[in-house]
Amino acid sequence: MQVTLKNTFSIDQPIDRVWRFLSDPHLVAPCLPGAELQEAVDEKTFRGAIKLKLGPFSSQFKGEVVIEQKDDAGHEIRMVGRGKDAKGTGSASMTITGRLTALADGGTRMESTSDLVISGKIAQFGSRMIEDVSKSMFDKFTENFTARIRAESAGQAAPEAAGADGVSVTEIAGAVVRGAVNRWLGKDKEPGKE
Repeated sequence: MQVTLKNTFSIDQPIDRVWRFLSDPHLVAPCLPGAELQEAVDEKTFRGAIKLKLGPFSSQFKGEVVIEQKDDAGHEIRMVGRGKDAKGTGSASMTITGRLTALADGGTRMESTSDLVISGKIAQFGSRMIEDVSKSMFDKFTENFTARIRAESAGQAAPEAAGADGVSVTEIAGAVVRGAVNRWLGKDKEPGKE
């Protein structure tokens, strides 16, 4: 199964600071729900794992992420991640492209496109649910990313990440219901989101 996801969010931080966070896997990984960076193979290749819980189904995908393209001047990055379920019941690969744009008010806008290919048990939940779960995970990522970058700029310790234990069935159910309601109402976005 293949799914393409597009997300956008804005943050009240200067583009250079946001880029430093976004382009450093050591800073980004703690912001991803359920993600753990385990090893830096070299400057562009990183190994790690991500947890996902879906009702009685619980999975941990282990694999690696490679930074294929990084344009510091243009503030664009492309990463490819590949992983296999630790129990051997599936696999996933994702190509993520991110681009930052400086805003007139001194903030930064981030746009990302993710092409996700899933096989095995998790694929049986269908593309609609995968999209809703991915949206929920992106919302948690932006919450964590924003909190951590604001804490650093204020000289404070990084707060504990939301969703560090993975995405729970309650969060997934909420994401699915929100997605269904928004589609029914003809809304592609939640209020307050870009």
